[in-house]
Amino acid sequence: MNQNSTVFGLLAFALLLAGLAGYGGYTVGHKQASLEAAAELTKKDAELSAARAAPAPRGGGEGEGAAKKEKPEFVPTDYTAEQLTGLVPELGELGGEAQTRAVYALNNIVGSCVPCMDQQYSMGKCLERAPKLLDKSMCANMPRLARRVVRMARQEKSPDDIRAGAEFSQPWLPIEPGDAPSKGRADAPITLIEYSDFQCPYCKKAQPNIKALEAKYGDKLRVVFMNQPLAMHKMARPAALAALAADKQGKFWEYHDAIFAAEGLDDAKLVTLAGQVGLDVPRWEKDRASTEVDAAVAADAARAEKWKITSTPTFLVNGYKVKGAQPPEFFDRIIEAELAERE
Repeated sequence: MNQNSTVFGLLAFALLLAGLAGYGGYTVGHKQASLEAAAELTKKDAELSAARAAPAPRGGGEGEGAAKKEKPEFVPTDYTAEQLTGLVPELGELGGEAQTRAVYALNNIVGSCVPCMDQQYSMGKCLERAPKLLDKSMCANMPRLARRVVRMARQEKSPDDIRAGAEFSQPWLPIEPGDAPSKGRADAPITLIEYSDFQCPYCKKAQPNIKALEAKYGDKLRVVFMNQPLAMHKMARPAALAALAADKQGKFWEYHDAIFAAEGLDDAKLVTLAGQVGLDVPRWEKDRASTEVDAAVAADAARAEKWKITSTPTFLVNGYKVKGAQPPEFFDRIIEAELAERE
């Protein structure tokens, strides 16, 4: 009996050890699986975080969060001199190296104007496409730019100078001054339109540069002011209304200069400036609250939105777009090229 008890005791002890071993293996395996799963989850979390932090992929798609469409790659064209002469008759007057230089430029310089600003066509391709567009006024300036290329090639300008002369004059926007405040001859060969915000520090910085151009070009230059009050500047629109109200009394430019010279803007300052420039203040108060003046500011802003003018100051030199408070020398290249074409 004692012997049987001993045998059964040993068997029971062996089974207990086997069970403990099995449980231990299970426990270790379970822990290992858990650790591997946790590591995998950590890896996935890191991948998701990296994906969220990465820039959105470029490509098609519409709606909220759609990626911005990337411009297609520019592919130069290979129009012959004969083909391009059919598009730019003046090219036929050139020969030899001058013609070769002009043909190369027309095939290898990107034409950037409305309505193809999001494309990458060569100037030659733009000239070929223009007659096929429903609104032919959109590309009306490209032949002028092509003639400039021909003229510069005739003058033995280098390929780099020709490229600069064409590219610095793009894009071109067909914005008419209309009844916007202006100074200078209406028939001046150069019209400089400024889209501006009276509270914009860069617009203020640009004023001496504009005055330098006026001093240099005299009656050859007409300056036009158009309003683009940005939403971030709370006094920009009130100042625009105030300035156009001053224009009703023939003192737009005096008021314009006073605003840009002022340190800080609020309504009290606008009223003070009206008195300082000699306005009939009660009449000015009535005009700046009128629907007519409000509509004029709105029309300027709508025109800017239509042509995708989104920053201030933005200038148009005979329609050629220049962004920012550029130095006078920057404008000179376009102005001189425009004046040369009128000689």
